[in-house]
Amino acid sequence: MASISAILRDRKAITSRIVALCFIAAILAISASAQISIKLPINKKPAPVKPPPTTNSTGNKNPIGATSVGRGESGATREEVNNFTRDLNLFDRERMKTGPKGSGKGIYLLKNMAADAAKGNPKGCGTEAPQLKVALDDGAAFAEIVRQKYPNIENPSWANDDEQMVGDWRRAAENRQEIVKSCVTTKFAVNLRGVVAGLEESLAKVKADPKLADGFILGRRFDDPAAERAVLLDRYKDEFALIGVTMPDESAFAQHDAALKGLLDEAKKNAGSWTYPWTYHNPMIEAKARGFFAKWDPKGTIVKINVKYSDWQVDSVNGSIPKGRYNGGYIMFRRPGVQQCLVVGFSYEQDYMGGGKYNDMAVTSGMHHALRLQNCK
Repeated sequence: MASISAILRDRKAITSRIVALCFIAAILAISASAQISIKLPINKKPAPVKPPPTTNSTGNKNPIGATSVGRGESGATREEVNNFTRDLNLFDRERMKTGPKGSGKGIYLLKNMAADAAKGNPKGCGTEAPQLKVALDDGAAFAEIVRQKYPNIENPSWANDDEQMVGDWRRAAENRQEIVKSCVTTKFAVNLRGVVAGLEESLAKVKADPKLADGFILGRRFDDPAAERAVLLDRYKDEFALIGVTMPDESAFAQHDAALKGLLDEAKKNAGSWTYPWTYHNPMIEAKARGFFAKWDPKGTIVKINVKYSDWQVDSVNGSIPKGRYNGGYIMFRRPGVQQCLVVGFSYEQDYMGGGKYNDMAVTSGMHHALRLQNCK
């Protein structure tokens, strides 16, 4: 049995160990508490500074975001563009259902005309008065939608698609009257320049070679410039009335009338060079030709009439089934106010019907368009 002194020694050792362990635990607890209270330095980015609100193209204030104007951008926001184009598409579909024939694409026509005019190209003006009226009506209706929902909306700087250029669409609707007016007047001017260029080119060729086209260089109304002007103007009378603009007056045709006179002077100069060589006759064809001529020039008086060939000319290849047959001829006539005689050609054709038969007259039959001035002999 252990002695009392040994037992006491053991208890003392155990007590010492317990005290030591408690001391260490206390140190650790104090150390842990100290770590929690220490603030170590952390590398953090500074909090973003919220920019001031940006004013969009319609005057509303939106914060910077996915659907608003971004840094360095201007014009309509993405949300505005989406809303605008959606309304345009809905408008087009509704106009197709309820509007007059051709409705639904009037805004597109206006925008294309405006773009072509800006490029100096009138090709977008190839439409007639009914289509232009649809463009004006559609433009007025959509302009009211724009006025209420998208006033002053502008092209977005972030887009490069024509469909997203909402400012251009807005202007096309708002400026519809000016766009159509410019379209019509430009189209007329371009057409007139083309006619004058053709006359001047013909005149230059005839002066270089008087035998060109056997002298058939005059138009049907060569002696009536006012009638020639009326023909050109008649093509555009409905369009000019639509835009409320007075038709061009005589002064707009100065070059045109000068070119006509130049051709007439050249024809008079060479009138003595021509003869009337045709001698064949065909009573049936000549009777048809007289009927053509009476409508073509009611004031003209026939001096001579002849067919060009002694018999029908069959239109076939190497004895194949013919397409038809033809003949034609010439009429010399007088016209009041013209000193010399005039000569004009005519055509008479028949389509093959099968079984050796031809119809009475093909639609290609009729008077030619060019005249020759020559002495009455």
